[in-house]
Amino acid sequence: MARKKRSGFGDLVTDRASFDRAEARCPQCRRPVGPADNPSFVSSFGGAAPQLATMRCGRCNAMLTIRFEDAAPA
Repeated sequence: MARKKRSGFGDLVTDRASFDRAEARCPQCRRPVGPADNPSFVSSFGGAAPQLATMRCGRCNAMLTIRFEDAAPA
């Protein structure tokens, strides 16, 4: 009988551009995560772009919280 994978939790800090290119990685299993993994964006006050999202990793089933930060100026 197959066992259910244990759920974990992870926090991820990235910028929006690297998330869109799926360069961000799950801190539990190091799998690339991106927009194709269907994140749920948390709405911001004032209609600004969301700075927080939640999702589950497709490999390890960890509950991820993703915080988007501005990219560092070059």
